[in-house]
Amino acid sequence: MVERISNEAELKIFKEERSLSKRLRDAISFCKNSLELGSVLSDHNLKHDERVAIENCLTSNYLLKEGMDYFGKRDLIYIDLYGTDDVKNLRQSI
Repeated sequence: MVERISNEAELKIFKEERSLSKRLRDAISFCKNSLELGSVLSDHNLKHDERVAIENCLTSNYLLKEGMDYFGKRDLIYIDLYGTDDVKNLRQSI
């Protein structure tokens, strides 16, 4: 069961997390499109060179330009390769 947001502090945290998720999805979409990997939804379908290219794209276009915490203050970021467009397509197919 999902807990309801019960105060302003929880609402602020929720909004920040949604914003960070959108940043990551938008960045993934940008990198997938710029590397012509638009149909890939899992890193299992990528060759080593393609994985490195995605990592380099995210690093050079977002982390180095915007700051190392652009996707939030985390030790690890899990990337599933679903970009903004992919998520929109999933919602439309439901």
